[in-house]
Amino acid sequence: MKLRLHPILIPVFLFLLVSGNVSIYTLVFISLLIHEAGHIVAAKMVGLRVRSCTIMPYGGELTIPGRHAARRRKRFYVALGGPVATLLLLLLAILIPFSATDLLIRIQLILLAVNLLPFLPLDGGQALSAFIEKKGKEYEARLAMIVHSMVFYGIVIIMLSFSLPETIPYIVLAFFLLVQNIAAFRYRKYEKALFNLKK
Repeated sequence: MKLRLHPILIPVFLFLLVSGNVSIYTLVFISLLIHEAGHIVAAKMVGLRVRSCTIMPYGGELTIPGRHAARRRKRFYVALGGPVATLLLLLLAILIPFSATDLLIRIQLILLAVNLLPFLPLDGGQALSAFIEKKGKEYEARLAMIVHSMVFYGIVIIMLSFSLPETIPYIVLAFFLLVQNIAAFRYRKYEKALFNLKK
């Protein structure tokens, strides 16, 4: 399995280096790695092979061959593997205090809050997508989730633009997530072909 850093992290790291917040993002980065490890463990437990893991500013993305064609129960468990790992790290931070405990707890709470939002490609969106599927209607459920997510991120970007420049980091994140959904929407025909092959 390959571990990659998304190129968008380079300006984030540079900004943190200049602003002197490297130690904060070190905790964030470790938290993201543990979160993704939860997904990887869950994938292996349900028999799915992880080809690569790409760390993003909001979490990570796993490349799992045939993931969308896998049974919805498996996809549901993989989606929740990351939040479970984050929750375990949160409990450890509460039970074993150290100098940066408060910061580590805040980071885990933010990761949970963001990743459990019911929009793709976040974990909450992946879990909801698997949960709402009906047999023979997998493609339609996924397409509905993609459109639902695009609308949400578009509204978020518009609303945040009224509070510029303070909201620039959040707008960038929402735009990044919107672009990922647009890319998924553009490749919907290929995904439909995959679902048809599965049938």
